[in-house]
Amino acid sequence: MVNENQIVYGGTAMIFIDAEPAAFSTNASLTVNLGTREHSSKDSGDWSDFAGTKFDWEMSTDTLLNLTGVTGATSSTLEIYTKFIAKSAVTVIFGTATGSSPSWTASTTALSFTGEAIITSMSFNAPNLEDGSATISLKGTGALTGA
Repeated sequence: MVNENQIVYGGTAMIFIDAEPAAFSTNASLTVNLGTREHSSKDSGDWSDFAGTKFDWEMSTDTLLNLTGVTGATSSTLEIYTKFIAKSAVTVIFGTATGSSPSWTASTTALSFTGEAIITSMSFNAPNLEDGSATISLKGTGALTGA
């Protein structure tokens, strides 16, 4: 039987940008990659040989489109856009939220991943008769640490 305390519930996992959650987050993702280089030789036979090289990582979050009127300690789409056009690195955390809406904080007792990243893209979608949304993508600029 699964112990519920061991499973991360997707409804509480979010991305924090400079210690504040992206307001009205609906999805969060983290991808970590290991680059490879081929070092096959004639001795490899029919199979290629590879060795690991460098890691890279990226995060993204989907939010409901919100430009103003956000209360509590959260970052609106417009505040995140301001950081995006500044081209500066931000501190990001992929982790479990604790506290209460809208002033979530990253849990210090649950698994989380922290690093510096730059916001590489933002896209906005506003379909007819539905809530508008934003997708924010970030690319890591160094090590990603897990705790």
